[in-house]
Amino acid sequence: MKTMAISAFLHFLTPMLLVIALGTVSVVATTSTRAADETAATEIRITQRDYTVREGDTFKSIAQIELGKIGLAPHLAEFNGLTVDTVLNEGEIVQIPLYGEVVKEFATIVFLKGEVTRGGEALDRNAEVYIDETLATGENGFVSMLFKSGSVINLQPNTKAKIVRLNCLDDDESCVIEISADQGELSSDVKHTPKQPADFRITTPYASAAVRGTVFDVAVDKTGLSIGVTEGGVGLAASDQAVDLDTGFGSVTKLGKPLGQPIALLPPPVYRYIPARAAKGDRILWWNLSDANNYLASLTTDKEGRAVLTSGGGQSTDFVVSDESAGDYYLNVRGIDNNGLKGFTSSTKITVAEIDEALTPVDTEISYDGNEFLVSVINPEEDAPGYEIQVSADPDFDDPLSVDINSQSAAVFRLEANKLYARARMLIDPKTVSAFGPVAESQ
Repeated sequence: MKTMAISAFLHFLTPMLLVIALGTVSVVATTSTRAADETAATEIRITQRDYTVREGDTFKSIAQIELGKIGLAPHLAEFNGLTVDTVLNEGEIVQIPLYGEVVKEFATIVFLKGEVTRGGEALDRNAEVYIDETLATGENGFVSMLFKSGSVINLQPNTKAKIVRLNCLDDDESCVIEISADQGELSSDVKHTPKQPADFRITTPYASAAVRGTVFDVAVDKTGLSIGVTEGGVGLAASDQAVDLDTGFGSVTKLGKPLGQPIALLPPPVYRYIPARAAKGDRILWWNLSDANNYLASLTTDKEGRAVLTSGGGQSTDFVVSDESAGDYYLNVRGIDNNGLKGFTSSTKITVAEIDEALTPVDTEISYDGNEFLVSVINPEEDAPGYEIQVSADPDFDDPLSVDINSQSAAVFRLEANKLYARARMLIDPKTVSAFGPVAESQ
């Protein structure tokens, strides 16, 4: 047995916790654990090299020369599957264990919001996450882990997951990452490089997903597993079953049933109204997808969609700006089909403006001649930088049209409509506006 032999070789180093894989070329022994201040731990990585026996060699003489300690002879023999008294023949190969100190690998928390814990304790941004540490998100918890390879894993609310394999050192032939998830939702952005391809895998109680591409979603609960691929490919495997999912396909596997076959994902929704700027109460609209059961919309501060400010779902085809601070954001919308599979994402940049409550809302009036409607701001302020006029054929502004005008405060709309509704607000700067004034309607 090599376990005792390796233990003996390492015993004279420092106190340590052994994690030994029998029957492999290398084993790992951790020389220290992660401290509360997230100081990186180190490992002793054991490998082996060949020693060619010379005439007269014994395990005792080899241990003295190669390891510097004759007392390690029994363990050297055991490491080679022999006893210390075994006669060695000239030219025979004896394996000499080697060790070297390396930095223990980890993932870094690059985004965190809401309740996120590690082993039951609150987690901080920039924390280091090591193998076998379980992360859990609460009802409104989001967290993103960045690996050295550039790959990112995002955990959605009510998710539990942990890293079970991580081997992405610069000299490794591939970057091996394996995540175990028993419940919740995860999304990924897996990076590949020509010199070090990614071997990325997510394991669940129902199946294992091996990633050949980059972007996919996984959801797992007590009833089953669903997975959708929006870039690259994923191979599902369970027992003697296998299903390949290419870009644009997903699969749903129910408890006790065979692996689900490929299902086409919904296309990205198409926006029908994106305002030049959006203040509290304003809406961004998209066209309905005929096969969508509902929609998932999230507002993020980054283009990649990781830094989530707010997220929600429903059957409505709009997103209403709430209490977000003035600034630039990204709205990400996805349709969800009857199988619960998320479709492709439609992303757009939006500018959120703050409403200055000290500004008096402006009134508008509408006059028309044929199919031309003139919308004017009543009593415009002389020093006003400009106005935004919004018109619609319905009083709820479900299909609005907006234009920005200067201090002349009037705009002409040529529309095929029997009736027109209009409202306006003052523009102070790109991110400061007044509230909309009362709605005017044509006669």
